[in-house]
Amino acid sequence: MEEVEMYEEVLLSLVDNELTKAGNDIQYFEDIRSGRYVKLLTTSKCEEIYCQYLDNTCDDVSLDVLLEKSVKMYMDHNCVTPRQQFEVLCMGVASLHAFVQSNWTGPPLESDPTSSSSLILWLQSWYECSSMNKKQLQDEVMACLVLDGESCCPVMSHPELLLLSRVCLRVCCDRPKPLPSSQWWLLRCLFIHQQVMDEFSPTLHKSITSLVEELVRCEPLMIKRHNQICFHLEAAQIHLFYRHVAKSQEYCKMALKAADMKVELAGALGKRTHFQTKELAQLTIRVSVAESNRIKNLPTVQSEHLPKDLRLKDEVRLDKIKFSNDADGEFPDLQPVEQAVVLGVFVQTQKSQPKDRLADEELMPYLMCLLSLPRAWSLQMSALLQRCRLEGRYSRTVERAMMQTEELVHCITKENPDVIARHCYVFCSHLPPHWKVETELANLLVSIGVVKGALDIFLRLQLWEEVIMCYNLLHLRHKAAEIIQQELDKKETVKLWCLLGDATDDPLCYEKAWELSGHKSGRAQRHWALYYFNKKQYAKSILHFRESLAINSLQVALWFNLGYAALHEEDWSLCATAYQRYCSLDPESFEAWNNLSKAYVKMNQKVRAWKTLQESLKWNYENWRVWDNYMIVSTDIGKFDEVILAYNRILDLKEKHIDTEVLQILVNTVCNLDAQGDIKKRTEQLFTRLTQQVRNNTALWQLFVKLMLTNTEGESFEVLEKVLSTLHKAFWSAVQDPHFERDIQNCLGTMKMTNQLIDAKLVCCSKCPRPEKTVQMLASAKLCLQTLIARIK
Repeated sequence: MEEVEMYEEVLLSLVDNELTKAGNDIQYFEDIRSGRYVKLLTTSKCEEIYCQYLDNTCDDVSLDVLLEKSVKMYMDHNCVTPRQQFEVLCMGVASLHAFVQSNWTGPPLESDPTSSSSLILWLQSWYECSSMNKKQLQDEVMACLVLDGESCCPVMSHPELLLLSRVCLRVCCDRPKPLPSSQWWLLRCLFIHQQVMDEFSPTLHKSITSLVEELVRCEPLMIKRHNQICFHLEAAQIHLFYRHVAKSQEYCKMALKAADMKVELAGALGKRTHFQTKELAQLTIRVSVAESNRIKNLPTVQSEHLPKDLRLKDEVRLDKIKFSNDADGEFPDLQPVEQAVVLGVFVQTQKSQPKDRLADEELMPYLMCLLSLPRAWSLQMSALLQRCRLEGRYSRTVERAMMQTEELVHCITKENPDVIARHCYVFCSHLPPHWKVETELANLLVSIGVVKGALDIFLRLQLWEEVIMCYNLLHLRHKAAEIIQQELDKKETVKLWCLLGDATDDPLCYEKAWELSGHKSGRAQRHWALYYFNKKQYAKSILHFRESLAINSLQVALWFNLGYAALHEEDWSLCATAYQRYCSLDPESFEAWNNLSKAYVKMNQKVRAWKTLQESLKWNYENWRVWDNYMIVSTDIGKFDEVILAYNRILDLKEKHIDTEVLQILVNTVCNLDAQGDIKKRTEQLFTRLTQQVRNNTALWQLFVKLMLTNTEGESFEVLEKVLSTLHKAFWSAVQDPHFERDIQNCLGTMKMTNQLIDAKLVCCSKCPRPEKTVQMLASAKLCLQTLIARIK
C-alpha cells in the first residue's frame, strides 16, 4: 500500500522525488509521467476496462451509463489490490491529462502520430460496428456532458476524453475503499468540466464543493507539504471561480502558511518613465521564504522553452520600474511551487478589490516577481496572460498586451517544451482553455479598432454573441443573422436558435429553441427573458427568468435581472428573494445590496435593510446615494450615531446636502434625551459644518437654534455666548431673504427666532462680567428688532 501511495503522490504533482531512486514497474504510471497519454488510452487494457457494456446498446441508455457500467464491472472482477485499482485510476488520469493537453496546454493531440484525428481508436472501432455513425457518436458524447440544461463549448476538442475521465474517476471514488488520490483527481476532472461549460452548473458546484471539504480531511494526501500547498491553491482557485471570495481567502492563507512564505506590498523610490528626473514612491512586493523549510530541487523548464516575455516599446514608459536601490527591484529565486503561491495571492488580491487604475498599480508588482525568474510553463503562461488583461485597458500598453496575447496563442501549438513540463502546476495556475486565450486576443483587437480581425477569430471559435457584436460595429447586423442561419441549416441547436433571436429580435426563435430542448434549456428561457427585459416589459420577463433559474439556479446575472424586474413591478417579496440569491453568489455588488435594502424597506423590515446597506457600503464607500439611503434607514430605526456618521460622509463626497426631515428628527431626538452626552456635541459639530457650507437656509438655522437652546439653563457666560452667536447668525440669515416677509410661516418663524435671540441676550447680559460688553449686546438686540420691524412693515 505504501508503494502505491508513493506513486499517487508523484502522479498528483508530476514532480519526481524519491521515486526516481526506487524504480518503477507500473508501465501505465510511466506512460503518464512521460506524457504518453494517447499511447496508454489505445492499449487493449483500456479497451477492456471501458467496453464491457458497449455492445449492449439500446436507444434509452446513454453512452456515459454504458461506460460507467463497464468500468464498474471491470473493477468488481479485477481490482482486488490497491495496485490494481491504481492501474484503473491511471486510465482516468491519462484521459484527463490528454483532454487538458488538447484544450489547455497543447501541443495538439493530432501532432502525436499515435493519436486519432477524432476519437480514440477502440471507441472508433466500436461505433463502426454499432448503428451510430461518427457524427451521431460525437453528438452523443456532447449530450452526455450537458448538465442542468447547460452545454459545453462546441469548439473544444476530444470531448470523449473528458467523458471517459469523468466516468472512470467517479467509479474509482465510489469503491468501498477508494485510493486516497481518486477524490482529488475527480475534483480536478469536474472543475475542468465546469470550465468548458457555458454557465455554472449547480450539479457540478455541489459535487465540487463537497469534494473540497472531504479532501481537507484526507490525511494521507496532506502529509507532504508540496501536496498541501497545491491542494490549498486549487481549492482557492475553485472558490474564486464560483465567487466565494471569503472561502478562497482562507485557502490562500493556508497555502502561504504551508509554504512558510510571506508576501507583502512595499514602497520604494524609483522612476517609471524615460524622461523622469525626480524619483517618486513606487510599489513593489517583498517575498520571504523560510530557508530552513523550503521545498528544493523541483524540476524547472529551460528558459528558451518558456513563453516569451515581450518588452514594452514605448517612447515614454519604461519596460520596468527603475528603482533607486537596485535591490528593491530584485526578487528571490523562487521554486515553482512558491511561484504558484505568489500567483494565487495575486489572483486573490485582484478578485478582492475593485477594478481601477490604482488597484492595477498594486497588482503589477506580483506579476513582475513571477516574470523575473520564470520556472514553470503553465505559471509563466498565466502570469503573462494576467499582465495582458491589466495592460489591455491603457493606451500606452494595449499594443504590447495584444502582441503578447498573440505570442501566447502561438505558444500552445509549439512542440517545445514537452507535455509533462506544461502540465506541472496547471491545475493551480488559473490558466483558461486555449479558446479563451484566443478570445482575449480578439477582444484586444476590437479595443484597438481591428474589428474584422477579431471577427475572424470569433467566427472560428463559434462565439456567436461576439460575432453579432462585431457585425453591429461594422453596421452589418443583417450579416450576423445570415451567418447564424447558415449554421442552423447545417444543424439545429438551442444555442443557435437563441442567437438568431438576438440577431433578429424575434421572440419566436426563443420559443423554437425551448421546444427543441424538450422544455429543458435554461439558455432558451434566459434569452427569452432578456428579450423582454431589454424592452422594459418586466412582467413578461419575470416569467421567463423564473423558468430559466428553476433549471439552473447558478446563473448569477439572471438573479440580478430578476430582482431589478421585480423592483420595477413592485413585487417586493420576489425582489428581495432574487437579490438575496444574487448577493449569496456575488457578494461584491453594492447595487444589489442597495436594491435589496429597498425591498426590505418596502416590506417594513428596516433592521434587515440597515444591515444590507452596511454590506453595500463595504463594497462601495464612495457613493453618496448609498450613504443617503443608509442615513435615512438609520434614522427610521433610531441609530442616530450612524445618522451623524452617514451625514458627515455625504458631506465629504458631495459638499452640500440638506435633508431637513432627517435633521429635524435628529434635533428632536437629541433635545428629548435625558443624558445627551457625546451625541449632542457631534450633532452640533454637524450643524456647524452644514451652516459653514450653506449660510442662507432658514430652516437649517432654526433647527440649529433649537439644538443650541436645549438645556442651557444654569450654563456659564461662555457657553451662553456661543449659543448667542448661533442665534445671531440665524437671525441675519433669515432677514437676508428678500422675500421672507411675504410668506406668513417664514415671517412667524423669524419673529419667534428673534424673540429667542432677545431673550438669550437678556440672560447673557445678566451674567456678563463686563458692563461695556452688556451695553454692546443690548445695542445689537435693539438693531435686530429695528431691522425686523422695518422689514415687516
